[in-house]
Amino acid sequence: MYQAVKDLAGPIATMMAAAIAALITWRFSLRQTQIAKQQADTALDQLRYNLFAKRYAIYEAAKELVRLVINESNQKDFTALAVAPYYRTLDEARFFFSDDTCAWLRSLRNDCQKLLEAQTGGAQPKAVWGQAPAWLASSTKCPHALRGSFNFPSLLNATSRRRIPRNGNRDSSGCGH
Repeated sequence: MYQAVKDLAGPIATMMAAAIAALITWRFSLRQTQIAKQQADTALDQLRYNLFAKRYAIYEAAKELVRLVINESNQKDFTALAVAPYYRTLDEARFFFSDDTCAWLRSLRNDCQKLLEAQTGGAQPKAVWGQAPAWLASSTKCPHALRGSFNFPSLLNATSRRRIPRNGNRDSSGCGH
């Protein structure tokens, strides 16, 4: 009997060592999987934050364009080049917003352009600003028009499953002209 135990001791020890090594490897792989999921969630949160920042910059450009056109476009030292950076920023909306939002932003830009052209074309201030109530009503819709683009419930709710939404907010066709 002693000889049988002695003969089996080596293989039994090898099998136990292999089983322990497999258990340790399995435990490490579980932890690595958890870390990879956390990194993926963090990367997705960073992507969403960056998207939010880009969208918010476009929103701020729209607000600043309206402010500029209303408050400064009638001053003598105002040039049409002052609106160019805002137009350029609004053109980038096609990469970050749905077609509906982009259409609204194009409408806002076109209204600003019409107002500037009317002022530089020598139109009477009364005629130009006669259009202002309708134009201002349209421009005050900005926060409502962009509201859906800034909703990120998964960032606010830690228990939700984090996924990029597949709705119209990130349409692949964008706002192409």
